[in-house]
Amino acid sequence: MAAHIPRRQRGQMSATTETDRRRQWALAALLILATAFAARVSEFGNPFSDVDENFYLLVGDRMWHGALPYVDIWDRKPIGLFLIYAAIRLLGGAGFYQYQIVAALFAAGTGFIVARIAAPMAGIVAATWAGMLYVLLIGLVSGGWGGQAPIFYNLPVAGAALMVQQLVLRKETDPSRVRRAGCAAMLLLGLAMQIKYTVIFEGIFFGLVLLWRSWRTSGATGRPIVDALLWMAIALLPTALALGFYALHGEAGAFLYANFLSIGQRASEPGAELLYRLGKAGQISGIPLCVVALSAWLKPWRRFEDGPAAFGFVMAWLGAALAGYFAFGTWFDHYALPVFVPMAAACAPAFALRRRHAGAIIALILLLAAGTADMLILRNNRNKHGDAALAAAMVAAIRPRLTNCMFVWGGDAILYHLTGSCIPSRFAFPSHLFLKREAGAIGVDPIAEIRRILATRPSVIVDETPRDAEDVPAALAVVAAEIARSYRQVAAFPMKKSTIVVYERVDRR
Repeated sequence: MAAHIPRRQRGQMSATTETDRRRQWALAALLILATAFAARVSEFGNPFSDVDENFYLLVGDRMWHGALPYVDIWDRKPIGLFLIYAAIRLLGGAGFYQYQIVAALFAAGTGFIVARIAAPMAGIVAATWAGMLYVLLIGLVSGGWGGQAPIFYNLPVAGAALMVQQLVLRKETDPSRVRRAGCAAMLLLGLAMQIKYTVIFEGIFFGLVLLWRSWRTSGATGRPIVDALLWMAIALLPTALALGFYALHGEAGAFLYANFLSIGQRASEPGAELLYRLGKAGQISGIPLCVVALSAWLKPWRRFEDGPAAFGFVMAWLGAALAGYFAFGTWFDHYALPVFVPMAAACAPAFALRRRHAGAIIALILLLAAGTADMLILRNNRNKHGDAALAAAMVAAIRPRLTNCMFVWGGDAILYHLTGSCIPSRFAFPSHLFLKREAGAIGVDPIAEIRRILATRPSVIVDETPRDAEDVPAALAVVAAEIARSYRQVAAFPMKKSTIVVYERVDRR
């Protein structure tokens, strides 16, 4: 039929089709964005949304006051994560609405890329549902509704995955284009590594696919070797620049210890705790993995020209992401956040099942279930950790008593930010000083550091009760003795499973 249609008319039809596709993708982007904000808006402005991201916000804020991560405030996260939070502080306010809205935008952006990755094996409609599923799945784990590190690094990783997938689907034959695409993908992965190093497993997978394409396009071994060296150099460049900055300031040792050495000195977790975390991750990911299995079993992706290659790529990527999750052995639920990117994409073919609208029904049930679970989890999180009203009450109890630095011994380090208190130690994240697994992995003797802090006579000590069995008894005893000797309780804030207690120093003459 095309032979009987004038060339000009065929061009107009092609332009119309492309315009329709752009409109479809614009609608998809709006739906994913709306889903991301609808799932998170109830948590916007909560200062106690998550203990980890609150600490990142504290560090980002104090960087504008001269604090240097690893030297003045200690943690293991790469500098890129703190730079993101420092940049967010430029948006003004207290930072809570700001970082939570930025995180929602990152989540929506990742969801849109998930849809683009899924489209070749499921079509735009089913792919859009997959993108919406991603932004709901991440809300099922700690901090996934806010600004945990993977919420930010999943975006560049997904971008790199899309670039690599397009090379595979196009069967690119130009070695120069493969090299350029590989450079762009590896730069994205290098930036992601400076948010969290666990992306290295996915980076290795993408690198192997790129090398395969380099070999297939060049037909020789020399070019893939050059490409491999180039791509590795680009991936390591952001980390090398960060190390170089610290070396210029005479703090290379602090950078290397915090980023690479200290993690190996942490004690192992109790087996029962690890099994509990695995079980929790299994509960969250079990149903989506069943949908992935349905995609693999029924093979609806065969209806699409690029379906087999696209689905094979996503399944291999999912395997790499799962390897990254299991490799580190701690299995916190938020460590599963990177897995949800390829997992959501791999669900898309099941959403494209046509018989009796089975795909649409599966998508609707999964989206409604995930959305409902998100709301319940956020409500439970506020009951467990507090909200803006509790934060205001704590600030009212603490701020008038700040004649010296406060010491947050238990509770949330964000109290330093909320009250404007100085920080009496570079170990501002409380658990670094009292958890058994951290005792030999922070570069100092935690008991000695606690005694040094107490010797500065903090005007306020904040504690959380009851204490956990994983806390170091000797550390608890040191602080308890000092509180009994020199402090009195001035406020207590009961929550679902614990109580935050505020103590004021009483001078004894």
